Amino acid sequence: MKTKFFKKLIGILALFLIGLSLAYAQGDAELELKSSVSEANQNEEFTVDVVLKNPTLQNIISVRSWLSYDTAALEALSIDTSTSLFTLTAPGEDAVSAGEGRVKIGRSNITGGFNEAETTVATVRFRVLAAHEVNTTISFYDYQVTELGHTSVNIIDQGFPLNILSKEPESLQVKLNPGVAPPSAPVPPPVVTPEPTPAIGGEPFASDILRPTNLKVNTGSGYADLKWDAEYDPKRVGFNIYYGQVSGQYTRRRSIENFNSYRLDGLNNSVTYYLAVTAYDQFNRESDYSNEVGIIVNQPLSATHPFEGLLGQAFARIPVQPENGPLIGWLIFSAMGLSAAIVFRRKKFAN
Repeated sequence: MKTKFFKKLIGILALFLIGLSLAYAQGDAELELKSSVSEANQNEEFTVDVVLKNPTLQNIISVRSWLSYDTAALEALSIDTSTSLFTLTAPGEDAVSAGEGRVKIGRSNITGGFNEAETTVATVRFRVLAAHEVNTTISFYDYQVTELGHTSVNIIDQGFPLNILSKEPESLQVKLNPGVAPPSAPVPPPVVTPEPTPAIGGEPFASDILRPTNLKVNTGSGYADLKWDAEYDPKRVGFNIYYGQVSGQYTRRRSIENFNSYRLDGLNNSVTYYLAVTAYDQFNRESDYSNEVGIIVNQPLSATHPFEGLLGQAFARIPVQPENGPLIGWLIFSAMGLSAAIVFRRKKFAN
């Protein structure tokens, strides 16, 4: 029994292999992409033909040829099948899907098949989006040996569809904007740091200038008001205000005289700035940085101490009333609400 079973199994496998070899022997159809241009510039349009080659003149009933393209470099505008011998459109497969970067082409022949040596299945029109030189690739999508892929050339064999496209078709490359260099990256401004402490008598020494402390910042349209504490120091002749848009990296510096408050103007609204202050002496030696403060320009609730200014504005709007219970309650309630709003905004800014 086992011998007969194995003989039958071997016979079935042999028939399967013979059929598979015949299928591969038939698999000599090809798909090719032919572009109307080899180079194109930004905003120019060009076409790509999907060409079927059928050298053994087999009776082909359908062609599926999905294409992939780079949506950053190209825009697929349309699919033209007006001259195609494959007159029937597969459901949902005569469309451009820009979100996927796909051109979906699926065509059939309702007259019973096509057996000429070569024909154009469809023509796709593209427009160039890229602004600098790049080689872009248009390729066939999801080729499989069977008819189940999204790239296939099919005949009917013993009542079933059979893919005779035995190898994956080659992709197409088009050069875009030849000779146009990509824009150079902007050069970041140099980071300004305190100058190194000079040496006296050939020996370096650490600066003993007292650093500013307790920096506070408020802000309005285009400016920031800074205030800090500075203990008396006879060596100090002024302060340097450092600021930039990255924490700890200050791209600007403004030197002022020996005052512990300053309005820094020329800032951009809605932009975050980080600020710190140093003290300097007559030899331009500097102290350590003060604490750093971050603000969003023209957003007072992002400032270090907005409560005083906002509370003053709130009191200015209080109606004149006798000093009675309701007025006191209103003040307490308003102050509590304002404090809560400030704390919330600070936490949000810190995150």
